[in-house]
Amino acid sequence: MIGKGDVTLLDLVLATREPNGDLRVVDFDEDPADFGFGGLEVVGGRLANDEDIAVVADALEPGMSCALIVYEHTWVRRVSDAISTAGGQLALRARIPAETAESALGTDTEGD
Repeated sequence: MIGKGDVTLLDLVLATREPNGDLRVVDFDEDPADFGFGGLEVVGGRLANDEDIAVVADALEPGMSCALIVYEHTWVRRVSDAISTAGGQLALRARIPAETAESALGTDTEGD
């Protein structure tokens, strides 16, 4: 998705709760290849802030890790441009939470 231009990676942060309880945070605004993510390009810089990191870090038990990913659905821009080129106007852009979409489509996997 990233390589095709459908999604643009704006920020990537890895948080790890070490077995001794210490928190290790790596922000990939540095070269992602240094951390084994050679095919990725982070274009936005530091968008996930300390408060964002703290929210997920508080939920990490020792030995657990998580990734905070900030991304843009770049394909939406192309759709919007096509609508504009055709003389139309994008009237509303909204994010629908996955749970709401799954429920509406009858694909709710909650509790499986």
